Amino acid sequence: MWVPCSVAGILTLWLGKLERAELRWLVRFFATQHSVLGGEVPSADLAQAQHRAMLVTFPSTFLKYLIEVSLFVVALAATKDLVCMILNEQRPDVIPALRRVLPRSREVLLLSLKYIAVLAVFGGVLIVIGDSPLTSDRIHELALSRALLYVCALLVQACLAWLLLPAALRLLQPPGTPAITNAGRRLGTAFAVASSAFALLLEYVVGKAESALTIDKPWESEVIAVMNTVIINAPQVLLFIALALLALQGSGEKDAIAEAPGIA
Repeated sequence: MWVPCSVAGILTLWLGKLERAELRWLVRFFATQHSVLGGEVPSADLAQAQHRAMLVTFPSTFLKYLIEVSLFVVALAATKDLVCMILNEQRPDVIPALRRVLPRSREVLLLSLKYIAVLAVFGGVLIVIGDSPLTSDRIHELALSRALLYVCALLVQACLAWLLLPAALRLLQPPGTPAITNAGRRLGTAFAVASSAFALLLEYVVGKAESALTIDKPWESEVIAVMNTVIINAPQVLLFIALALLALQGSGEKDAIAEAPGIA
């Protein structure tokens, strides 16, 4: 069940590399001018070249982020189907699970856009608060604290989970399933916050371990990046499994859980 989420993380890693390569190419393109004598000469205004490159890449950056979010939404839906296979004592197979997600492409896209919209609202609020003259210098100093950043990240994650959990479960459940209860919503939010806290801890530990390594070849760096992605995404896998079970408990597929050994 770790395959969909891990593959989504690895694809996201490579999308980030493609974005950085695109930005470097555009900066070089705008930072050079064609000489009347032939050839190219460097531009004197590198800052303007970087600004123009950022403007050009803005649409592709949004598209990249939409693809990244959609990949994880697809991974969530596929994980739920894999959980169903296991509970029904079937061999879990990723390919059929992904095929079952295809008819729900519209729901996947809508949930991805909702996630981006809610995250953009939170980001905008934080920017407004940070730029407000009413915000004291002490608050700005505290904002530079890593511990406070982690706490804020968990608070934002809790709000995102609380707002988006009903839509996420609707994606995982058959049509006509009753809406999630407040108790289920609180449980799902707790799962999301716990997985985020675990992911932040893993990211810190992995970062410390990676800084102690001596990397001599480029391919070694690529392999380590993939391994780190799989490790850091482990809490996300557990979260997807928990959400899948939560969705199954509230749907017509509930019987599969009741009949499974060790699940009440």
